[in-house]
Amino acid sequence: MGVNEELAPSFTQKPTLRQEDDGNRLVFECQLVANPLPAITWFRGETKLVENDRTTMKMTELTPSKYLVVLELDDVIETDAGSYKVSAHNKLGEVAASINLNFSPTDEPKEK
Repeated sequence: MGVNEELAPSFTQKPTLRQEDDGNRLVFECQLVANPLPAITWFRGETKLVENDRTTMKMTELTPSKYLVVLELDDVIETDAGSYKVSAHNKLGEVAASINLNFSPTDEPKEK
């Protein structure tokens, strides 16, 4: 793969999900290759996500044409549950992948 070779976006790692800060922060991560630089869009359901005080989106170039794409949600609440989709596109094409965020019922303290 040449440095200047043009590439349609393609995932090298599908989205994964991890919790940080005792579950108060969720981090969605995926990796992709693309050249030129792709435009990244995140959705929850059909709603396009925008950055705000709870939502952070990052893209880091790991190697030429390979990127780490991250969505962070802070102060997670139950209404954050749902299907998340990340879309990447450049002039050569578009690719998308989804991951579901489900909350299990709150564990009640068990009496002994």
